[in-house]
Amino acid sequence: MKMRMSFLNNLMIFGFFLLLLLAPLPVSAQEGADPFADEEIAFENEGAPMDMAFDPLEPVNRVFFHFNDKLYFWVVKPVAQGYAYVLADDVRICVRDFFHNLLAPVRVVNNLLQGKVRNSGVELARFLINSTLGVAGLGDPARREFGLVPREEDLGQTLGVYGVGEGIYICWPIFGPSNLRDTVGLVGDAFLSPLTYLSASDTGAGLAAQAGGEVNKTSLTIGDYEDFKESAIDPYIALRDAYRQYRRKKINDTAGGKDSLYSALGEGTQDRIADIPSGQASGGDAQERSTAEEGFFVQVGTSMDADQALLMQEKLLAMEREAVIKLHDGGAYRYYGVQVPAGSEFSLAKIEEQRLCAAGFPEARVLK
Repeated sequence: MKMRMSFLNNLMIFGFFLLLLLAPLPVSAQEGADPFADEEIAFENEGAPMDMAFDPLEPVNRVFFHFNDKLYFWVVKPVAQGYAYVLADDVRICVRDFFHNLLAPVRVVNNLLQGKVRNSGVELARFLINSTLGVAGLGDPARREFGLVPREEDLGQTLGVYGVGEGIYICWPIFGPSNLRDTVGLVGDAFLSPLTYLSASDTGAGLAAQAGGEVNKTSLTIGDYEDFKESAIDPYIALRDAYRQYRRKKINDTAGGKDSLYSALGEGTQDRIADIPSGQASGGDAQERSTAEEGFFVQVGTSMDADQALLMQEKLLAMEREAVIKLHDGGAYRYYGVQVPAGSEFSLAKIEEQRLCAAGFPEARVLK
């Protein structure tokens, strides 16, 4: 008990001193500026103002970015690849769902704090259903059988909804991109995470559980960070600016859920496709769409969220693959399937399935 209280007290002290240390840093040349306010610097660019990141810690942040980059390629990725070799995709997806279900209290409370009572109820219902019918959260029958889509909210988003600015940009070692507001939110959310209390009672077990969850998540998204880094002229700047855009979309409830942060970073705002007619919608012309009706195709994933289906389609089109979105209407609920035509030979379709799995679509499956 004493160990648990000591751990929680240390966590509170860390959050308090974080505010004391970082809050005095100015976000503008104006004395007495709010440390949580967003810095906006306007300059002439076809008459449009540009919102610039406030990054006074850039030299230190770049050191930590370089550290995280090496940690990923030298440690995390090799471990995740070995882990993926041992465990099948279905098992790793179950583990991912377990950890997601475990953090339901964070989503329930933050939906309530934002006044989203219905969404909070959805999250509570998801937790109860997945913890029972889903066998301790290893499955997600709440989504598949009842059409209850996760309502992702955290304290950083809650603070943003109430008008708290992002403040200075921070790249934390191990944790990655963040800002002052989201760091405070991360500390606050820790009090709602069961893993925090596991760490308080048994530090080794708590750290092992959190590390295992991260390795499992990475094994399902290998390739996303590599693609992001390869496409950037300056990966540090690209990650910093894209993270800010991504968090703003999350605060405004315009970002679909993602297994990998990097696969969602930097994407422009997508129009919703809630009105896709039953059947299919494709990125190609009518002749290309007809190929989906012939032979085999690879279904790369399903989603109850139209935005997420669109993002999957955009990623596939960027990989020069035809991507078809099919709407499955179950009456009480609907979901979208994203599919890639794979020709008339099963062996070639299986090769395409393996390629798509390696490219960041672990749920890819050949269908007729």
